[in-house]
This record gives sequence, C-alpha cells and structure tokens, in this order.
Amino acid sequence: MHTYRRGEQLLAVALTVLAGFVDSVGFLYLGGVFLSFMSGNTTRFATAAVEGDGNLAVLAGSCLGLFLGGVILGALVHRLARNRWDLTRGREAVMVTVTALFGLSALLVALDAERAAMLVLSVGIGALNSVFERDGEVAVPLTYMTGTLVKMGQRLVDSFFGGGHIRWISHLLLWLGLATGAVGGALVFEILGISTVYVIAGYMLLLTVVSQVVREGRRRAGLPL
Repeated sequence: MHTYRRGEQLLAVALTVLAGFVDSVGFLYLGGVFLSFMSGNTTRFATAAVEGDGNLAVLAGSCLGLFLGGVILGALVHRLARNRWDLTRGREAVMVTVTALFGLSALLVALDAERAAMLVLSVGIGALNSVFERDGEVAVPLTYMTGTLVKMGQRLVDSFFGGGHIRWISHLLLWLGLATGAVGGALVFEILGISTVYVIAGYMLLLTVVSQVVREGRRRAGLPL
C-alpha cells in the first residue's frame, strides 16, 4: 500500500471501513455468518456440517460461493475494462460494478427481500477486492486482515533493524479502517436495522463518484494514475 499515492491510500482505508461495516451488518443480520471473512465462514460451514445444522451449513456455504463469485466477477470486469479501454480503467469499472451490486441490494431491501439483499452484498464485497489489483493479483487487501496483521508485525520488526516505519503503519491503518467500520456497522444496524443497507449503498456511491472525479481531473492534467 505504501507504493500508492496518498489519495489512493485514503481510498483504500475508506474501502476497508466499508468492508468492516458491511461484514458487521451481515454478521448481525445472519446470526454469526460473515459476508467477507471467508476463513470464518469455512469454519462455520465445517462445524455446522459436522453438527448436523443444515441451515447454517447452507447459509455459510452460500456466502462462500457468492463471495468467490464476486471475486471472479471483479477480476473479470477489471481485465475486460483494461483490455477494452486502457490500463487505468480497471479500478473505475470495478468500483462502478460494486456500486451497482450494492444498489441492487438496497432495491431488494425495498422489495422486502432482505435475505437476498444480504447475499448480494457478499457478491459485492468479493468484487471489491479487485479495486486495487496489479498483474492479476490483489495489491491491497480490503476485506481480509489476517495477512495484513502478519505483514504489520513483520514490518514492525524490520523497523527495529533500520527499516522505515511507513510500511507497518500503512498496514495498521488498513486494520484500523476495518475495525472502525465494523464498530460503525454494528452501531448503525442497532438503530436502522436492515435499512442500514441504504447507508452502505450511499457510501459506496459517494466513494465511486469522488474517486472518478479525482481520477478524471488527473487524467485531463496528464498526471499519473
């Protein structure tokens, strides 16, 4: 993350806030199943299957499959946008796709299809991982923090032996973003319930619009993207 421009770093943190927010809302609504934490869902699926809890196993398995589908969709959109337009359009196309998915989720809430709305959020969160992609790989993890915490610890040790502090601090900021979003999601869900999905859709739309305006400004000015 430290190799990105300051504005891109801010966008990454803002998106981790969103990821934490969404995962917290999904966890509370679905009763202990995650929308973005697939290690947890794998454990939930396995233990539910062993215990004979078919409903929980199906729910956790559904979130696993939908998240993976979202990852595939995000990677596909990123690749097609780069091939169709230019190398700088992939991120923009993915953000528009995620915004559309979250908008669909909000529409499903309005139509009282609440469970479907939650599952669509999992697709969107999966696709979100392709926003920061380089050479077909995730460059900045937005929805999973285990690896981020490992890297933070390793870079912190590096700083004791002559390494800089910016690397471990950048990982810390991502984790803090996710944690802050999770707290915010829980608080808002306690107040708004399922209507919190409207907040999610609005927040993603705002980030997409601001990011697009900034990138178009830099593009017109001939600045690197």
